[in-house]
Amino acid sequence: MVNADRGVWAWPPPRPVRTRQAHPFAPAAVPEGEPYHRLGRTPWHRWWTPLLTLSVLGVLAFFLWVAMALAVTLVAVLGGSGLAPDSVRVGEIAGLAFGLTTSALFVPITVFLVRVVQWRRVGSLMSVAGRTRFRWLLRCAALAVVPVMLSTAAYLLLADRFGTVPVTAEAAGDGRVLLAALAVIVLLVPFQSLAEELTLRGLVIQLVGALGARPGEPAGSGPVARVLRSPWPAVLAGGTLFPAVYASTHQDRPWTVAALTVLGLALSWLTWRTGGLEAAIGLHVVAALVQFTLTVLAGGITAIGTGAVLGAGLAPGTGTPLVLVLTAAQTGLYVLLVRGAARRAGLSRLSAV
Repeated sequence: MVNADRGVWAWPPPRPVRTRQAHPFAPAAVPEGEPYHRLGRTPWHRWWTPLLTLSVLGVLAFFLWVAMALAVTLVAVLGGSGLAPDSVRVGEIAGLAFGLTTSALFVPITVFLVRVVQWRRVGSLMSVAGRTRFRWLLRCAALAVVPVMLSTAAYLLLADRFGTVPVTAEAAGDGRVLLAALAVIVLLVPFQSLAEELTLRGLVIQLVGALGARPGEPAGSGPVARVLRSPWPAVLAGGTLFPAVYASTHQDRPWTVAALTVLGLALSWLTWRTGGLEAAIGLHVVAALVQFTLTVLAGGITAIGTGAVLGAGLAPGTGTPLVLVLTAAQTGLYVLLVRGAARRAGLSRLSAV
């Protein structure tokens, strides 16, 4: 009987096929069959990896703060020297741009931490698919429009009762100032929102989720490891870190802290439930665009730089009980919409095996 594969009968026998071996220092691939919060537990992970990541993050954040403080000071000096027409308004626009840019620069910082310090693929920070699921991201952004518009409409109806600043185009100044501010918002807010989600719902969740040892590893079968492997410590960390930091510097704003906690926990849970950051980014971008626009229309351009919470995806009404009510309603409706859409789409919550 003659085998169809003639190479089998060749003499001398054919050499074995050479396969391309992975480079020993190649970045770690996405772990197989793991939920989102566990994607940081790669073969390159060591017990000191979270400590090193946080240390490098602190150093980079400090130098970023110093650089942006110097830049804002320079703009303020030039704006007050009369070298530019309408220098006060120019300074406000520049301050708005610098404030948003400062947050946006956490995108390259987070990418550096994941790719270089943790030595894993950046795509694992986005989703269990190892990449950004753009179609799902656009769908989440579209789903966010309804709850954000409803909460905004409710704010405009109830604002007078809570003593908030009225929203009028005249408060923003002349048309050039308004257009300049809106252009800065449209161009920079998506990057600012992406940076906050990459850091809070991405890096933080995966840092905490990577702490628990796998079954079969030393101490991997103990109760502490089982708790750390569960999503709840990671969800709690990703949802409460920013509210805790904000509360430490704004003790007089308990309603905003409570609203931030509700929003943060909901977005952290959605990140785990949908296996990626797309749902959190979708709501954050849409809500931040509306919130910043309302702030500008209320004449609060300079106030944006004093409270990064305005870009955190909250409903309008910061600092009043209204912000908690609207944020809870907005976030709750969004969670229901995204959960239903994820179920219908058959979205995977685990990385591929």
